[in-house]
Amino acid sequence: TTKDKEGLEVIRHDAAHVLAMAVQELFPETQVTIGPVIEDGFYYDFSRKKPFTSEDLTKIENKMKKIVDRNDLTKREVWKRDEAIKHFKKIGEQYKAEIIEDIPRNEEISIYHHGKWHDLCKGPHLPSTGKIGKAFKLTKVSGAYWRGDSNNEMLQRIYGTCWRNKKELDEYLLRLEEAEKRDHRKLGKEMDLFHFREESPGAVFWHHKGWTLFQTLIDYMRQKQKKAGYKEINTP
Repeated sequence: TTKDKEGLEVIRHDAAHVLAMAVQELFPETQVTIGPVIEDGFYYDFSRKKPFTSEDLTKIENKMKKIVDRNDLTKREVWKRDEAIKHFKKIGEQYKAEIIEDIPRNEEISIYHHGKWHDLCKGPHLPSTGKIGKAFKLTKVSGAYWRGDSNNEMLQRIYGTCWRNKKELDEYLLRLEEAEKRDHRKLGKEMDLFHFREESPGAVFWHHKGWTLFQTLIDYMRQKQKKAGYKEINTP
């Protein structure tokens, strides 16, 4: 059922498919790759020359809601391996064809249809797109190499979150908002403690106030350690 963890994962899996449907309806030149469920949501990786913008995310999310309203029926089919590869190559989905080529020959090729759209997928899925509901939100876009290999093409990954109902969604978004307020990168900048630079990822550039605070904490820790009988060393 949708009330348990597995049920929520199915909802999120369907939401990933609806995301891909929406993207390809709005931007037909886009190729789809993979779209798994992750903690608190889902993502889908796309191959598209033009980068997605925040305005695009709004359009995509609105299109997803229309697809939910359409209530497209879900149908599962098992295809022959060679036919599936030939089909996806023919419609310009090179990534899907590559995935199928890597599937062991003893495994079946499962295809899920949602209305006119279809995707390679093991499933399971809900009976129709309308069963997902509208308690979802697209959150961000980032880059991701195809198959995690920096020698491959850089794809665009759209993240989303999806829940059973609007109450759960609102509670999650509120938690994100509160966490962002306490983000050390944001606080450090606002309080004039430190900053980061793109040219040196992970390196902290301390301001006077921040470095003074840092040294004060170090001195306090050293006093406590000395009192407890510890000796300070340094390692690479």
